[in-house]
Amino acid sequence: MEDDEDEARKWIDVAKKTIITMLDLAGEEGAGVEGPGYWGFCYRTVQELTEALKNTCDENLYYHKFWEHCVDFPFYMSRPDKSGLINFSDTGYSGLGSSYFFYAVASAKNDGLAQWFGDCIFERSSPSIWDLIYYNPDIKPTPPDNLPMDKFFKSVHLASFRSSWEKDAVFFIFKGGSNAWSHCHLDLNSFFIDAYGERFVVDPGPDQYSLHYFTSVEPAISTSWHNTIVVDGADQRQPPRYRMTFDLEEGGDAYSRLSNYDSNDKFAVIKGDATTAYADYLEKFHRYAVYLKPDCFVIYDDIRIKETRTQRHFQWLLHSELTFNDNGDGTVQIEGEKGKLVIHPVLPIEHNYKFPPMRVPIKNKSTGKGYNCFSLRPQWHHLWNVSPSCSPYPQWDHRSKSPLYGRDIRFLVVLSVMPCNEAYNRIIKPIIDKEFYGVEITSDGKTNKVLFSLDGNVEIR
Repeated sequence: MEDDEDEARKWIDVAKKTIITMLDLAGEEGAGVEGPGYWGFCYRTVQELTEALKNTCDENLYYHKFWEHCVDFPFYMSRPDKSGLINFSDTGYSGLGSSYFFYAVASAKNDGLAQWFGDCIFERSSPSIWDLIYYNPDIKPTPPDNLPMDKFFKSVHLASFRSSWEKDAVFFIFKGGSNAWSHCHLDLNSFFIDAYGERFVVDPGPDQYSLHYFTSVEPAISTSWHNTIVVDGADQRQPPRYRMTFDLEEGGDAYSRLSNYDSNDKFAVIKGDATTAYADYLEKFHRYAVYLKPDCFVIYDDIRIKETRTQRHFQWLLHSELTFNDNGDGTVQIEGEKGKLVIHPVLPIEHNYKFPPMRVPIKNKSTGKGYNCFSLRPQWHHLWNVSPSCSPYPQWDHRSKSPLYGRDIRFLVVLSVMPCNEAYNRIIKPIIDKEFYGVEITSDGKTNKVLFSLDGNVEIR
């Protein structure tokens, strides 16, 4: 500016245009399409440029609506113990980012939640000169005690549920969005669960970057490494990426649209429609997640197969850093140091499950640290030496050449979180009717019924 103001102004105008574009992109909810890790890198840079613009050119972009709620996204994507952000896509476990960003927002907008969140991060990290510059001791930290514990970010199709604001809270994330967005992992309709400060249902996160990482399907990106369904071992559709837009359909038919969000003191509900991501195989893939507070989840998948003369093979997948233990009674248990998660499959009525080999990312080859997998599938897979003419699961009427019947597949799994020393005593019964599918859950003398109607409604009794 001092040496050549005209030339400097050209660069400032370019930078300002980019800043405003990014602020406008996330202005509605302060959320980001690349996951919370890349959100932090991007918007810390925006904040630094906004501050520089204010100090050198007397132009204050802190008036943009983005800053009024930008703390919500990383806050609701943070683990209850504040050990890191939920690591879907290319977000790792390296922490919550820089405290100075939140101190800057707190100072610019007099935002008590930003001050409180900055303090949480500061307690876990080393102080920097930026903290000293941005921290304003006159801003009173405001803890989230009065905030809703459930949040639906409709702009980026993510839902976050919690049992409380304590560090040992039960924490659940449900992921929609588009496979055309940058840093996608072909993981639509996947979910993650924390409890007692432990990671029970996890995402592998990023692997080592390579020339092929974003242009092909590496293992960590592959659908089979995520907590969703796999059809015939194939990945979800992968359109061209790097679409920086919140429009799901702009990048092609490979997305999950979240809807039907509901939340109160007793339960929370979200639905993900990822049909387009499986449209080469399926006519419908709707996943419903029902959180029966404070410690029970019902995951229900309503799937319809396209007509075909072949048998489709389905796997319902769940991954954990911890070990799976088969209880021998139809349930599987993941046990940590303080808590455990019990997997109770309900639908299909006739089902089987297995535990594929541990999946070790390239970045962990030296340590051998990987992710264990639970795979649930309909019982009728791999019937040996059975003629289609007498199979109990016919795929095609060989006499009249009529279309495939039995095209509807439904998974329903109950996931229960509890302390290690607490016995699992829930009585689970499937409910199948002409108008709905569901489950009856009885525990400690209390019974809940969760019903999923054929027209897509959810009823909780």
